[in-house]
Amino acid sequence: MDKAFRRWRWPLAVLLVAAAGGLSIAPLQPRWWWVSALAILLFSMPVIVGAVRWLGARRGALLLLGLGLYALVFESLAVATGFPYGRFHYSGILGPPLLGLAPPTVLLAWTPLLLGSLASTRRWWQAVVLAVVCDLVLDPAAVGLGFWAWDEPGRYYGVPLVNFLGWVLSAGIAVLVLRRLRLPQPLPGLFARNLWLVLVFWTAVNAWQGHWLAVGVGVVTIVALSPAYRRVP
Repeated sequence: MDKAFRRWRWPLAVLLVAAAGGLSIAPLQPRWWWVSALAILLFSMPVIVGAVRWLGARRGALLLLGLGLYALVFESLAVATGFPYGRFHYSGILGPPLLGLAPPTVLLAWTPLLLGSLASTRRWWQAVVLAVVCDLVLDPAAVGLGFWAWDEPGRYYGVPLVNFLGWVLSAGIAVLVLRRLRLPQPLPGLFARNLWLVLVFWTAVNAWQGHWLAVGVGVVTIVALSPAYRRVP
């Protein structure tokens, strides 16, 4: 899979830009939530494969499950209380929410961003910063597609500032815990290459929606990570 990512990077990027356009022109409805779930699974598959190859089936599965449950708890807490991302709600496009809070697809959606950020950087704080930057690209696009919305929309394309402060907290805790686990180094380059393609997709969604500040953040990040795409093992 990793060799395929290297060889087909640009065709995959073009395909994702086209997919972003189709999704922006004809947004999904809650009854088609399984399409969103399938897309999240496809975006997560390189990370699942990479984690198993990196740590073995048992440890890799435990890592992915642990990070997924961690994200699900944080998302559910925010929906219920507003902490730490601000009070928001899911529309149902990503799947029926558990207990009326966050959909189970969150188990797979957050982990590729975190592991991709770790694989693309050298220091723990850089990984946290990159994760927040990724959210600066992802959240405006997702809000534009109607995946979720804040009860009190913020000025950044409907996203409040507190959301990004919450990402500093959640990503920071996760990165520090992973450092204490002393996982084998370096992390698989497949994580970084997957993150690059994820950013291409969400940047394209923002472009189709006219979120030009978010597009600028995405393009700069994609260009900055391009050398890492080739360099990481």
